Amino acid sequence: MEIEELNLTEILTALQDFMTQDGAISPEQRDFYKAFRTELNSHEGEFLIDDVERLLVATRGQVDSISDEDFSKMGQAILTRYSNKNADAINERIRQLAAAEAAKRAAAEAARKEEEARLAEEERLAEEERLAEEARLAEEERLAQEARLAEEARSAEEARLAEEARLAAEAQSAEDARLAAEARLVEEARLAEEARLAEEARLAEEARLAEEARLAEEARLAEEARLAEEARLAEQARIEAELAAGEAEKQAYWDAQEEPASEEKVVPDLPTQAVPLEAETLPSPLSKMLLIGGLLTGLGAAAYFFVL
Repeated sequence: MEIEELNLTEILTALQDFMTQDGAISPEQRDFYKAFRTELNSHEGEFLIDDVERLLVATRGQVDSISDEDFSKMGQAILTRYSNKNADAINERIRQLAAAEAAKRAAAEAARKEEEARLAEEERLAEEERLAEEARLAEEERLAQEARLAEEARSAEEARLAEEARLAAEAQSAEDARLAAEARLVEEARLAEEARLAEEARLAEEARLAEEARLAEEARLAEEARLAEEARLAEQARIEAELAAGEAEKQAYWDAQEEPASEEKVVPDLPTQAVPLEAETLPSPLSKMLLIGGLLTGLGAAAYFFVL
């Protein structure tokens, strides 16, 4: 039996039956129906199921307001109409396909059994070859094991001799290190003793230089004190000499005032604000004492700072 394709009326009727099953068509469904009918009208030739699916998808691209659920159900309604129209042909086609599938399975089974037999033979030959190879490998392994044991024995002997040599070298190195450590300690002790003696000598030299500096400073201060004392005595002698000279001048002046009355001299009156002669020419005893005291104070202060 041949498959009968759907015509334009059958496709649109199937679509209308789906849209009116709830009583009213939604605006989205109405827009989709109009666009889909336009696509169907523009199609030439028979409506193969592949063509219907292509036109549905094209309409879906034009009316994107339609829901995915409605779009799927509309396609299913058209496919159901197609299946109902070709139920007998589809059943015959299914029977033919089942018979062909059964024949294919029988041929495949025969080929499988033939392949299994071939594989079994190949497996037997491979097993025999495997056993022969295992025997060969076992012999090689035995010979290799013997060679390995001999090599291990040789390596063990070499390792033993190397270990003995290493231990002897370590013992020698330890002895050399001990002797070197002893020599290092002796050298360190010698250097420490030399450093101690050098430090003692340095400290003694510093103490000697400090003592010499102290004695020099004491001598300098003593010399400065001696010089200050000599200066003080000289200044005191000078001041006393000046005082003595002033007294002598004063005495001479008064002696000159006591000449005989026979030699009358006219002595003019002194100005009211006149200064006595000795006040103009000679320092007063009080100013001399103040000068001497200032000099002594200055010399004492200088000696005090020199001592510090």
